[in-house]
Amino acid sequence: MTRLRIPTGPQEMNADWLTRALHEGGALRKARVTGFEVETISEGVGLVGQVVRVTPHYDRPEEGAPVSLVAKFPSAIPENRFIGHMFRFYEREVRFYETIAAEVGIATPRRYYSDMDLERGDYVLLLEDLAPGRRLGDQVSSCPLEEAELAVREAARLHAAWWQSPRLEELDWMPYVDDPINKAAQVPFQQAWEPFLHRFGDRLPLWLPEAARKLEGNIGNILERFARPPRTIVHGDYRLDNMFFGEEHGRPSLAVIDWQITCRGRAVFDVAYFTCTSLDVELRRRHGLDLLRLYHCTLEEAGAQGYSFEECLTEYRMGAFFCLVYAVITGGTMDWANERGAALATAMVDRTVSAIAELEAVDAI
Repeated sequence: MTRLRIPTGPQEMNADWLTRALHEGGALRKARVTGFEVETISEGVGLVGQVVRVTPHYDRPEEGAPVSLVAKFPSAIPENRFIGHMFRFYEREVRFYETIAAEVGIATPRRYYSDMDLERGDYVLLLEDLAPGRRLGDQVSSCPLEEAELAVREAARLHAAWWQSPRLEELDWMPYVDDPINKAAQVPFQQAWEPFLHRFGDRLPLWLPEAARKLEGNIGNILERFARPPRTIVHGDYRLDNMFFGEEHGRPSLAVIDWQITCRGRAVFDVAYFTCTSLDVELRRRHGLDLLRLYHCTLEEAGAQGYSFEECLTEYRMGAFFCLVYAVITGGTMDWANERGAALATAMVDRTVSAIAELEAVDAI
């Protein structure tokens, strides 16, 4: 049987291709896809990929056949596709689901099928659709304290599962935090600064430009600090928009998606990024340090050693400062015709600036 071609987008899928892909991945045994509907579930200029929900129709009933699934492809926008390929976002996510998704200590979607062409930058990833049984988080709206506690506990379990593991060395497709790929963030940070000031200047404190200059000169130093042992797997984009909340066996549960920028390194940045950009200012102000203590306690209970709370707190403050890189790039490049994207950028900026001030994060460098 000839190898399946890699569709460059949902428009290149057909019923025969989807049938073969689901058979090869073990999601189907005898049933065949006779047709399907496609629904776009993410869009916007800032995205490096196309994500759609596919609802297949089958020629016969089959237990376990996916009622719906999520398909991911490279961006249809050439500039965004180039970024996704250059930074190896596509390769990282495919490798993650193909090799270690079942071993990361937290719930992730099941992989039905994947393939990629590293030279061309083509890839396709078919995943379990978590939406029918779970609720997607909303970074703009924040979340209740109970869900924030669940998120930091699950982050600790993820990090503890690979804490100082010898197998980290085998993951050569996953860069270290201080890889030149990540240090290159200094360039888009510089490019986004003026548009960022134009859009947000009237709501920024007077001390921020000087702080931003200090951050720009220390991006490499911060990443080198975060690359030292003890190392583990860092999600890198640990925020509410990438979390599905539900229940399992009568208890709250969490599943995490979007593993395109996962890295190897020190992991408390995931917690800093979550609390400082996903939680509303008042919730983070009242409970942020308690959430960090919960994270550290759960980390130790899960077997992670050699990382004091004092060190964790220092790097949490550094991580809060580094969140300004994300806020500036997002705020300076967001398509403001996208109403939800504009609201997200504004929330990230306000929350990050507040966290940096209250944690005195500039002094952590």
